[in-house]
Amino acid sequence: MKAIISLYIIALALFIMSCDDHNTANLAPEYLYDAGNQKVIKSILNNKKGTIAMLYGNDLALQSAHDSLPKPNIGAHYTLVTWKQKPMPQWYGTNMNGEIYSIETLKIVKRNKTELTFDYEFQIGKGYKPADWQSEKSQRISFITSQRAAIFP
Repeated sequence: MKAIISLYIIALALFIMSCDDHNTANLAPEYLYDAGNQKVIKSILNNKKGTIAMLYGNDLALQSAHDSLPKPNIGAHYTLVTWKQKPMPQWYGTNMNGEIYSIETLKIVKRNKTELTFDYEFQIGKGYKPADWQSEKSQRISFITSQRAAIFP
């Protein structure tokens, strides 16, 4: 009788454990970035540096990138998020974004008669040193504002 009760308890435990749902996909929140109301302007791959970047922007930034204006619109707000690449475990030979490497924000504040004023900020991701890759500020501003928008179907 004791063996039958033990067998029932074991069967009940196995039944309860089998009801646990492990088939759902798990997102890796440390690899995601919430751009808020900004829209995707372009993605940039740099295999030499092993990075993947996504350029986001508000409507004015998107318009500047789409129309290839020589100077960005006042009020344009850009965010360039860069991730380090890591191998995709389910797909041999393919890389995916890893941890966030840096976040660069750029706002076009005002325009004088001949020049624009930029509000640029560079944030480095966890585990990286600021001197690892940060380029000169003016080069980064020029790089971000010169990007043309990707064409989506």
